[in-house]
Amino acid sequence: MGLDVEPISSEQASRLNPFLKPTGVVAAMRIGDDRYFDPAQVATGFAIAAAARGATVLPKTDVLTVNITARKVTGVTTSKGIIEGPIVVDAAGAWTRQVAEACGISVPLVPTRQQLIVTEPLDGARADQPMIRIMDAAVYTRPCQGGLLWGVYEETPRLFDMESLGASFDIKDMPLDIDVLRSAALEVKDQLPILQTAKVREFRGGIPTMTADGHHILGPASGAAGFYFASGCNVAGLSISPTIGEALATWIIDGKPAVDLSPMSVMRFKDQPWSEPQLQREAAWQYRHFRAGPANSDSSLSGFSA
Repeated sequence: MGLDVEPISSEQASRLNPFLKPTGVVAAMRIGDDRYFDPAQVATGFAIAAAARGATVLPKTDVLTVNITARKVTGVTTSKGIIEGPIVVDAAGAWTRQVAEACGISVPLVPTRQQLIVTEPLDGARADQPMIRIMDAAVYTRPCQGGLLWGVYEETPRLFDMESLGASFDIKDMPLDIDVLRSAALEVKDQLPILQTAKVREFRGGIPTMTADGHHILGPASGAAGFYFASGCNVAGLSISPTIGEALATWIIDGKPAVDLSPMSVMRFKDQPWSEPQLQREAAWQYRHFRAGPANSDSSLSGFSA
């Protein structure tokens, strides 16, 4: 079964989403298999479904330490007490390295700033319009609440040491730089002139984790039996999360995944002792060249500007 992808003219692309102007577009592709969703609803949906199936969900509960005895996980100490168990999954997102390194486990990934704007409602914006990706400029936009959501994969993104941000840091406190987006909007002003005039309703950011090779980090860690990773999302964690969860559950229960997931294992880095500057350079390159856009759209248009 193939993907629903076809080359189209720049004029056809503009008809599918009139916010995209054909000026300077030398090639365009329509990708009909894409979807988009609300990330918060996905995370909440997973939690509700888990609780309905007997899982205990403890929101706003800090994990203080992962307890390891004789190189085996025995549980976690939380702000609400000790939870005993032989399996811990480090799915702490931007804090993955902190959790792992507190246990003496190394994991090569870099928390990286992602910024985006949600505009005020716009005339002509419809939920069924496809996402637009201007590949050369790494700019993307899609419909959102009557307006547009848009952002850019920066050439030199802000990288974070989460330890230095302190224990009280919250994503909403992340330092943002709207000039980065203004510069990106100017770069695609001929293709997306609406970005020059659309009013900003919301300016926010997140901290995805990037790896040196652009692949997730999934599976067991070395040095502590029962310690597993589900991280290194490379800006695509939510879209692949159902498959990641199923694969990791199989790995934990059966001792091996149903398919070969060695390309995602942290052990692929065992013979590559990354220096921190090298890891950051590679992670920043992967970020800039990420092409899939945020949580995907009902369908999408990929444009290559002149």
